Amino acid sequence: MSEAAQVGNPSDVQFCSSLENAVWHNLSGPNAFESWHFDAVSDDGREALVVAFYDNYVLSPRFVLNSTSAENVTFSGRHRFPAVSFVYSLDGTPILASVNEYVEADFRALSPQGCAIGGSSFQMASAGYGNGFVVSIDLPTFRGRRIRAEIEWLLIESDLDQCADGDFAVTWNAVAPRADVSGKLLLIGRRGKIRKTINFRGTGYHDQVSSANVHYRDLSSRMWGRAHYTDSTVIFDRLGGVQKRNAPGAFYLIRNGEIEIRLAACEATDYRRDPWGLHIPRRMTFTADDSTRVRIKPLRSFRSGFTEVKMLSEITLSLRDGKPRRSVGITEFIDPSRLRNRFFRWISGLRIGGEDRSPYF
Repeated sequence: MSEAAQVGNPSDVQFCSSLENAVWHNLSGPNAFESWHFDAVSDDGREALVVAFYDNYVLSPRFVLNSTSAENVTFSGRHRFPAVSFVYSLDGTPILASVNEYVEADFRALSPQGCAIGGSSFQMASAGYGNGFVVSIDLPTFRGRRIRAEIEWLLIESDLDQCADGDFAVTWNAVAPRADVSGKLLLIGRRGKIRKTINFRGTGYHDQVSSANVHYRDLSSRMWGRAHYTDSTVIFDRLGGVQKRNAPGAFYLIRNGEIEIRLAACEATDYRRDPWGLHIPRRMTFTADDSTRVRIKPLRSFRSGFTEVKMLSEITLSLRDGKPRRSVGITEFIDPSRLRNRFFRWISGLRIGGEDRSPYF
């Protein structure tokens, strides 16, 4: 990985884009985790889809750092909470949503790149029309129903900058900054009948985050997101982005098969609390030294809770060609420190299904 692709202190965060590194690393220790994130927005900006797999769900109220009770110890004596999160929304309203936790034995690594958790999985696959990841979902949701889906992330921009060896607190591998996404989503009723069928198509993104020391737990918060334009993709990130108003950030411009890194000042204004009490800015601007700029205007939240909010946002990229690029993308706000509150942990736990049991609400 190039020196420019190392964000902030090189010993803290590594940003790269590598298919070779997109494997389960089996990081040791109860505080380690890996997550695989897939998302997409429809061409008209109305639909959003986010899927995430975790070998150890760091936003779980049962996570080892939140409690020292014996309930955290699985049958093997390790503190691991694999989980799958899924949300599909239309015009900012969640239509299909579920978060489900499992035991360690329900997690399986797949070859060459992929994993399975319970009945859900993702795996690298090849076809005559290209390479990509196939994501299969089978999750319980509210009222005893199930979400079943098969969605393909066909790679457009990927494998752009290899990951380096080193002692990094976290490796952020933007495996596929841009992908063509299509698939079918089903809502299955309690008696096994199909209650809803959704055909999705849009432009998407896939990454993997790996940390041996639960990097997010050291943060007061994080704000990050991405948007796709006709000729480029932008990814932005700000540690401390929910609570620290003057925290710097960075954005990553992907175009012509290359990643351009911009360390940036970040101005966040017009803070408001969402219905779950998370303090969120409604205007953000990333400005790099070369005057390139990313402006984010959150529009509608389509998933929210005590620790995270996912929002559709109007995202404008201004380069030095004088042609602002505007698109609807996804912005996420994460504040894991709120799980230190016992009441928040209890409520959050009710929204998470366990071992194929539906969440309470």
